[in-house]
Amino acid sequence: MGDVEIHKTADMGKMKKPTVVMGFPGTGLVGSVAASQIVDSLQMAFGGYLSSSEFAPLAAIHDYKPMPAARIHYSEKHNLIVIISEMTIPVSSSLDVADKVYEFARSMDASSIISLGGISLQDEKRGVYVVSSDSAMVKDVIAKKIAKPIKEGATTGVTGILLTKGTLENFPVTTILAESSEEYLDPKAASNVIKVLNRILNVQINTARLEKEAEDFSKGIKEAVIKAKITKKKGPSTNEGGTMYG
Repeated sequence: MGDVEIHKTADMGKMKKPTVVMGFPGTGLVGSVAASQIVDSLQMAFGGYLSSSEFAPLAAIHDYKPMPAARIHYSEKHNLIVIISEMTIPVSSSLDVADKVYEFARSMDASSIISLGGISLQDEKRGVYVVSSDSAMVKDVIAKKIAKPIKEGATTGVTGILLTKGTLENFPVTTILAESSEEYLDPKAASNVIKVLNRILNVQINTARLEKEAEDFSKGIKEAVIKAKITKKKGPSTNEGGTMYG
């Protein structure tokens, strides 16, 4: 049996059937980046944290302040709770973390759990996909053409366990997955996930910063590729005192 615990540091009891949004590291760090943007955009308060002897010994530093790497933020105004982790959850802790998140959501009388994440990039269109234990959610997504439902496949880790529990216990658990690069942090994919979440929850979470970061990153990649091609064409320099890239 694991030793994962959830510690509340604030009274969130006034919230009425809040939505619990979860963002953990994964492909392109989409979940963590998207969850962090939600917290910043909605100015959500710190409400608690997760602990375990299996977790990496680290602190996340934000605005000069050290914070638990796996923590809870909340907003009474938006009736929203965000559980974010900026460290990879050990495989050995996945079941225990999923159980504790599920118990926490039920104790808060949450309306649903929505997990945010990334999926390996298939093409340049950067699709967004949805899997849910709630058939009504899937039908709504299809009708509004918000995202593409996944008919066949598999998902692992904390999200996979939560989806299964949601199906078995008839509780709404949904995951939103944006196509993302596997090789680097992908702010564009995080922005795409949030845009779908905005449509589902009818909220306005600003993605301008992520879009700007994605644009700057894309320019940087293009410039690097162009420089690499120019260097390749030039070949090694034969000028005395020069470098092979001169």
